[in-house]
Amino acid sequence: MSEHSHDPLTTRAASPLAGALIITATVMVLEIIAGLLSNSLALLADAGHMATDAAALGMSLFACWIARQPATRTKTYGFYRTEILAALLNGLTLWLVVAWIIYHAVQRFVHPPVVRAPMMLVTAVIGLAANLGCAWLLRPSQAQSLNMRSAYLHVLSDALGSVSVIAAAVVIQMTGWSLADPLASLLVCGLILWSSWKLISQSVNILLEGTPPHIDAMEVTRAMQAVAGVRSVHDVHIWTITSGMEAMSAHVVVDNSNDSRGLLDRLNTLLCDRFKIHHTTIQLEEAL
Repeated sequence: MSEHSHDPLTTRAASPLAGALIITATVMVLEIIAGLLSNSLALLADAGHMATDAAALGMSLFACWIARQPATRTKTYGFYRTEILAALLNGLTLWLVVAWIIYHAVQRFVHPPVVRAPMMLVTAVIGLAANLGCAWLLRPSQAQSLNMRSAYLHVLSDALGSVSVIAAAVVIQMTGWSLADPLASLLVCGLILWSSWKLISQSVNILLEGTPPHIDAMEVTRAMQAVAGVRSVHDVHIWTITSGMEAMSAHVVVDNSNDSRGLLDRLNTLLCDRFKIHHTTIQLEEAL
């Protein structure tokens, strides 16, 4: 079994995460206030989308801290799965937000409201600037882990939401067509559903200990069988402990067990370098 210390988010990555979280949460509150004052459902929807970003950033930051907590006698893997449970709860909560937005959007199609476009426009521009600023902060770290990349993509998708709100505000200001507001809110709902569905499906797959989508179990098996001294590989199981932390177990039939230590080293090096699997349990079986 290979054991490697795992830190899905480095200390260097925590600082931009914290900065992006503060910016996102601040603008989210601003959009809620401005949305209520301007009577803009699109702004409120974008605030809901920014809440998804804040949750994603918060979970990534939390994962940075929780990953450093030592394992206990009853939690032998530590507390990595806390992140996954929080992600699942966050995704399900977002569906309730979307249901609320869609309900009010339908009401506005029936009874178009008066929307204060100038306030809506200014707030949406501030939101777009904040999203682009967060993306700039996170871009250097987004290649470090799936968690960081997820947070980065959340921010970019929210920037698209801000653009749709800006477009709606411009249309209302120029034409007085207030239905642009609920239309923009439905577009933002689509973005929320897309990001939350990915979040939920990935979380459920991890909790069910499914094979990570970026790893082909058959390819792993073939690569292991190509290692000198290996006759066959069976009972291969690959799962995710938390974002960016994969584990696997397998039975390997070998020609002889005289070089078991060297063979295990070669297999672990292959799995680590090629497939980024650092936690392995390999049982060697001598061919009959």
